[in-house]
Amino acid sequence: MKSFKFMNNDEIELTCSQMLDQYFSSIGASNKVLPSVDIDSFVLNYLHCTVVYEAIAAKSNCLGFVSDGVTKIRIYRNGRKRDVVYDRDTIVLDKYLTTPGNESKRRFVLGHEAGHVITSRIYGNQAAYHNHAFDAEANFNQQLLTDEFSIYEIQADRISACLLMPKHIVLKYLETYLNTHKVTRYENYGISKYDQAMLLRIANEMKVSITALMIRLKELNLIEVRPLSFQAESKEVFPYEPQEI
Repeated sequence: MKSFKFMNNDEIELTCSQMLDQYFSSIGASNKVLPSVDIDSFVLNYLHCTVVYEAIAAKSNCLGFVSDGVTKIRIYRNGRKRDVVYDRDTIVLDKYLTTPGNESKRRFVLGHEAGHVITSRIYGNQAAYHNHAFDAEANFNQQLLTDEFSIYEIQADRISACLLMPKHIVLKYLETYLNTHKVTRYENYGISKYDQAMLLRIANEMKVSITALMIRLKELNLIEVRPLSFQAESKEVFPYEPQEI
């Protein structure tokens, strides 16, 4: 297997946490738990990256691009294809992401592209990155996990999740809405309707998809699996039938 330069999960968590601490401090919010991370402000004011929206004309389903200052990206303008070179670290997002109902996806893709900028600055391996709809909801097989392109894409997804859903904010939401620090999932059954409703509310307030939130909870080891009998034995108040998310 080839040797790639990439951060492990603990390094990603630490790096993103430190960056967000610096960003929050710069906007006077260092001691506050914000309802959601303003990823647009973080990218513009902390990473100092320009973000532009274009109709990307890539053959595959490309939603985002980070420029290395040399590589051309093909876009549609005024009904014609054009090859454009943007300044280094310019983030290009597809206009499709600005359409109604796509805000959580737009934010995640922007965080993903920011992830490429961050890793490139750390390792000095700046290259033009195309986001081919890799996102937190993707399923990864062994071949993908040993492919250089996929490794960088998975890493960028993890960074996006860390930026949009910092652990301290996730924990605060769980404490506020579920009065707990872990979500209960009943073995071979699922999550209660009440907890589902609260998790959906949390996802909406954090401006992320429910799928991205559930994956983030799993990454942070904040899902506790219990046998279904636990509810009866412990006499927990459980007024709703458990359902799968």
